[in-house]
Amino acid sequence: MRFVKGSFLLILLASFAGYIWISVFGWHRPYINWMPWELADYLVKHQRSYRECDDLIWFEIMSPTEAEQRAGCIYEYAKLTQDPSACELLLPSDYGWSCLGEISGAVFEGKPCRYSSVSDDVYCNKSFSEGELTIEHPQMENCSLYKRNDLREWCYFERTAQLKETHECNAISHPIVHDYCEYNYAIKMRDPLLCSAVKDKKRQDFCTTYVSLSVKYRGSVSTVP
Repeated sequence: MRFVKGSFLLILLASFAGYIWISVFGWHRPYINWMPWELADYLVKHQRSYRECDDLIWFEIMSPTEAEQRAGCIYEYAKLTQDPSACELLLPSDYGWSCLGEISGAVFEGKPCRYSSVSDDVYCNKSFSEGELTIEHPQMENCSLYKRNDLREWCYFERTAQLKETHECNAISHPIVHDYCEYNYAIKMRDPLLCSAVKDKKRQDFCTTYVSLSVKYRGSVSTVP
């Protein structure tokens, strides 16, 4: 009889421990001392949620904190899946905006030309443009002065992004530059509904998420990642 009572008590304890485990970790084991990028890769490959990054337990000393390791996992997950909603867990920190910037770079990859406000020049790369070149102090008053189409369309984009009450995305035929133009216009106007003008579905979804998050977390400040 004593053995039966003892066994019953063990079963009760095991059941209670199992209940606590599932309440905390769900139907999986905690991820103890996993490298953030390894855990992110595991979660993506097994179609698990980025929220499981919060189940990472970190015991190492003289290393980034547990919170930093979890954030690193979310960041890597977002990069792998190009899912901007994962980045929201990191907002409003700079790390969260950097996370969105990583996705933006991937989603809009393929733009021929890019302007640098630091050096005040436009650079057209050798991979996607009509020919590699750099123009210092480029003018944007009259886009038709540029003979190359990629430079004209860059000009229309920059005018849309920088000038008030200006929208010239319809003059752009390059699909990525056009969508990037509409994306920047939506950011400038702080209106996620304007993302409907972005033609590619994946880029449109990113635009809607980013502009919504920008309005939510940055208030009156809008910055393109």
